[in-house]
Amino acid sequence: MGAWPVFNKYFATIINIICLTCLLLAINPISTSAAPRNAYNPVIVLNPNNQTPTRQIQSSSPIHTFVLLIHNDISQLAQVQSVIQTKGGRVTHLFPHQALIAQIPAEVQVQLSTLPGVALVDTQVINLAAVDIYGPQARRYASVWNNLLAPQAETGGIITAMAGEHPDGPHQDTFIAPDLPPKDDLNAAATSVTPGYYQTSEYMAGSVAVGIVLVESDGRVDPSSEDWTADEKQQVFSEIVAACHWWATLEPRAKLSFVYDDHFSNPLPTGVEPITHPYYQQKEWIKDAMNALGYNAGSYFRQVRDYNNALRETHQTDWAFTIFVVDSSADSDNRFSDGYFAYAYLGGPFTVMTYGNNGYGPGNMDAIAAHEMGHIFLALDQYYSAYQPCTRRAGYLDVENQNSEYGACVSNVASIMRGQTYPYLVRAIDSYAAGQLGWRDSDGDNILDPLDTALPVTINNISQNGNEIAVTGSTEIIPYPSPQRTSVTINTLTGVRYRFNGGAWQLAAAADGVFDSVAENYYFTALLSPGLYRLEVAATDSAGNESDVYAIETIVILDPLDGGLNTQLYLPNQPLPAGVPLTFNGVAYHGGEGIVTNVQYRLDAAPWQTAYAQDGAFDSNFEEFSLTIASLEVGMHRLEVFATDGEGNIEVNSASLEFQISAAPLKQLFLPLLVK
Repeated sequence: MGAWPVFNKYFATIINIICLTCLLLAINPISTSAAPRNAYNPVIVLNPNNQTPTRQIQSSSPIHTFVLLIHNDISQLAQVQSVIQTKGGRVTHLFPHQALIAQIPAEVQVQLSTLPGVALVDTQVINLAAVDIYGPQARRYASVWNNLLAPQAETGGIITAMAGEHPDGPHQDTFIAPDLPPKDDLNAAATSVTPGYYQTSEYMAGSVAVGIVLVESDGRVDPSSEDWTADEKQQVFSEIVAACHWWATLEPRAKLSFVYDDHFSNPLPTGVEPITHPYYQQKEWIKDAMNALGYNAGSYFRQVRDYNNALRETHQTDWAFTIFVVDSSADSDNRFSDGYFAYAYLGGPFTVMTYGNNGYGPGNMDAIAAHEMGHIFLALDQYYSAYQPCTRRAGYLDVENQNSEYGACVSNVASIMRGQTYPYLVRAIDSYAAGQLGWRDSDGDNILDPLDTALPVTINNISQNGNEIAVTGSTEIIPYPSPQRTSVTINTLTGVRYRFNGGAWQLAAAADGVFDSVAENYYFTALLSPGLYRLEVAATDSAGNESDVYAIETIVILDPLDGGLNTQLYLPNQPLPAGVPLTFNGVAYHGGEGIVTNVQYRLDAAPWQTAYAQDGAFDSNFEEFSLTIASLEVGMHRLEVFATDGEGNIEVNSASLEFQISAAPLKQLFLPLLVK
């Protein structure tokens, strides 16, 4: 946001007052009855010994809930996550490894409160002193939660100037990372459909690891003029989580969740005082910070990418990026020496902000961070002084920038990518910026396009031992194609299903024991009675996709008594009323080398009659036939049918079908209308 427009502080105050309610309601709706600002539902508070909750929640609709563990325990937190996910909830924020925030139904909240190690399940503002017994991190996490319920008031700073008014000329707040290989090289290097080393934020969906890094000058190079206070560090954390929460609740179909890596409570050392330097000297302090974390690659961009990929691996997330925040509390204009105060690299790997953000103040850091996160996930600027034309394309879906203020664009609506705090307060994003993030559903199936993957499935082998068949096959995920970027998917396969003759679906097994990757082999066995079967197989994935085209095979289970002859009958699709002729269809086939030469049928032990071959003659090993029966009486009836082959063999186990004839529907009777 180095070039965000200026607005009068008094006008901003009025706008904030008018729109604050929109932000409060965005987290969760509240009733019109008297309640604390932005209050959630009633609270469940437990003591360290997991005693009975003091109050019970009545509503069963999912609401945002804060869950705190007694200790920092990775396995217990994983257990809480598992319960939430299996019960239909969704984790939106994960604080390793002691707390989380999730949308949880009330009955699940009660269940969570009984789990070992759970200290608190809360839906209202928390008494911070009451959680101090669970360690210093507990207070930090609870403070974040309280800030979501009741955001901190703006500190009242004045925006002195846009960075774009710097004497050196217009400044952008979006850059392209200089270490990116050419697109063709990226495509050629892709060895998997999963995101690679440079692909850490291709579209805004799924799980995201966020590294929050504060740096503290130690006087080795520059005099130290800035020092982080405990309150400042907490506010940075709270504001960044609020920005992530803004995105997580804006588009439910994205199923966003964020996990945070803490390098704010103990800022990383640097020899320089960053705020006194121009932004382009960021190398000095970023390199210091990454070295302190043990990432020692020659390029500081490579260091940050190594850190992001380590976060993604450690927390098993789809994406990762880093937010650097520079202390500016003692700086007169809260900007770097060249006028910048907030900027990001399009598509990552990091964004940078100052604590005071050019006079927007730390209380508006959430709005600024939300804007910069848009850049991280490939959305372009839309305010005039960014000079981004309407026709410029960006994002995984290669969407135009048609809501830009720079030019006569198709759209002209409030949006987070236009900057300022107003779009944040009213939760505004235009369709073009949303499309650049990947938030587009072209086919209306409620699955965002980048998650809308193809799932081809194949049947590789069918072996038969008597009446038992064993089937093996494979399936994979084909990513939604990106017009310009390397196509990748964050989906994983979740299962393979199969069915016979349109019956109930059954689950196949993964060859490696679990469906959890982008390519899987599967197998299943089935015991079938003699007959002809149409086998269908389909795959499913984590985004809710199912194979558009099923793998299909025909299977014949021979009856050893019939020499390979088999018949099957099908009930008519229409109702079976009395008093009208009925047509039945079926198929006769020979599983060996023979030819079906005749099909006979009878009804209720009446004399046998010849069925009609639908192709005009019984002269092949597979014959579809029809037979028509005159009107029947109400009640149960039994139809039998058998086939004969060219060698004179007769089907021993004839096919039979029992069916019910119901009363004939009453005919409508129309009476003339007599008018005197």
